[in-house]
Amino acid sequence: MRIASLSLAVVFTLAATVQCEIEVEEGVLVLTEDNFDEAVKENSLLLVEFYAPWCGHCKKLAPEYATAAARLAEAESPAKLAKVDATEHKSLGSKHGVRGYPTLKFFKNGEPLEYTGGRTADTIVAWINKKSGPPAVTLDTVEAADKLVEDNKVAVIGFFKDLESAEAKAYLTAADTLDDQVLGITSEDSVFTKFAAKDGSIVLLKKFDEGRNELEGEITVETVVGFVNTNSLPLVVDFNQQTAQKIFSSGAKAHFMVFGSAKDEEHSARVELVTKLAKENKGELMFVSVTTDEEEHKRVLDFFGIWETPTFRICRASEDFIKFKPESSEFSEDNLRDFITKYKAGEVQPDLKSEN
Repeated sequence: MRIASLSLAVVFTLAATVQCEIEVEEGVLVLTEDNFDEAVKENSLLLVEFYAPWCGHCKKLAPEYATAAARLAEAESPAKLAKVDATEHKSLGSKHGVRGYPTLKFFKNGEPLEYTGGRTADTIVAWINKKSGPPAVTLDTVEAADKLVEDNKVAVIGFFKDLESAEAKAYLTAADTLDDQVLGITSEDSVFTKFAAKDGSIVLLKKFDEGRNELEGEITVETVVGFVNTNSLPLVVDFNQQTAQKIFSSGAKAHFMVFGSAKDEEHSARVELVTKLAKENKGELMFVSVTTDEEEHKRVLDFFGIWETPTFRICRASEDFIKFKPESSEFSEDNLRDFITKYKAGEVQPDLKSEN
């Protein structure tokens, strides 16, 4: 009788184990109504994507999400990534307030938080690391600093001899608000030497454009945030779902918007010209490329009142998207320069026709 009871106990234990097993796809936990609560309970840091199989944005996110999961696993992070087909498990979507796809929720020690990060592997990992650790990683060795730079498309390092100084505290406060970026801080002489930095230097290192930028002037929370937001994006930013929020919340004074098809044989030449102008006008204009091949970008064209491309506009997002239209849409260096010069001199009037 005792043997039979033990056998029955083993059967139930095995059944429970099987029931609690969670399927994994490309490093991402696949959650259902049966295992969702258990996954949240067992993982202190869990990012969950509520998706729909037919959703185009969800399909674009999928490879980035899988890459982020792999990077977190490689770093032995306690954070895990998971996904729920909200069209199949509707009660979970309803319970967690899902109104569109994809919706991402972050669970920290079982408590749900709104995910406010980006939709690329870099920004997902940076956001999770920021929420689960200090605002800036302490870099005690050259090796640690090198790894930070190597592992990230954009990395920011603050160099302070006194980590309790007002400047260092301002840097850390700013770092705490920069969810999509990875920041480090150091007081080590060897790291100063390696990166040719001095006390109070804030250096942004990136794998594109200039490669390195350094904050000039006073160190405050506002100047650090503005410096990082401005320089963490390419000189010419591709407009898409992932970058839209960054573009218009970057604090840029104005945006130079370029509209055209990426399939056009002149597209590369246009981008090359605009990149040249972006270098010359950095800090005054943020240059943005809006490709007209995507259906979702048609709304942007409608918003600007554009019916023919290629063309360009200047807008001021901070002033209710005031728009400025060139007299000619000719895509020549002389015409673009003339438009920019006149705009900066206050000689271009707002385009009110596009408001109709």
